Amino acid sequence: MALSMQSRRPGARKVVLRILRAVTPAPLRALLAGWLPLPSRRASPGTSDVESAVIRPGVSLDVYWLSTRGRQGPAASLLIFGDEVMRFDCLGPGAGHMHLNLKQARGVPHGTAARLYFREQDVIGQIERACFEVEHNLPYVLTLNVAARIRRLRFTSAERQRAVTFLRQAMLAQQARHGLPAAAGLASAQPVPQPPPNPGGVGKGAR
Repeated sequence: MALSMQSRRPGARKVVLRILRAVTPAPLRALLAGWLPLPSRRASPGTSDVESAVIRPGVSLDVYWLSTRGRQGPAASLLIFGDEVMRFDCLGPGAGHMHLNLKQARGVPHGTAARLYFREQDVIGQIERACFEVEHNLPYVLTLNVAARIRRLRFTSAERQRAVTFLRQAMLAQQARHGLPAAAGLASAQPVPQPPPNPGGVGKGAR
């Protein structure tokens, strides 16, 4: 049975994903889900004030202000050949987290798109955690991607440092520009249940 990936009907993408989950094993689900388009985060509701930097051909960083589920804070997406490989949502106490390889993980329940919560609770600490992950753990994250051209990609130390410098400066500027205190995501937000702490990021570089 042929499934059209071009359908624009509301919910068509979700229907396709349900079928993939039901009839295919997990590794194949991840691969097939990678064929489906994933809308850019910059066009999502709640995203504003987007800043971008090209790190190298085919690789860019988007930094933006995020408002979601009653929380606000600086956020960032690392895009490689159009795929969102890392995402950081620095939303303050109990809510700051990151995602890995979002496009492929949509087809795998409890896959790598699951939220990995920061143990750091203040926004500034979460920004520093995001910088640490890009500088030290990006090579490991690339090995988890199903796309061969992403797995083969190698970043120089200078390229990673360029990404970290832009990430830190742009996220701190977002925090200052939107006038929220550094230690909170949104002062009026409802309390969020504390998740189990992430023991220190991902990969061998986790501190």
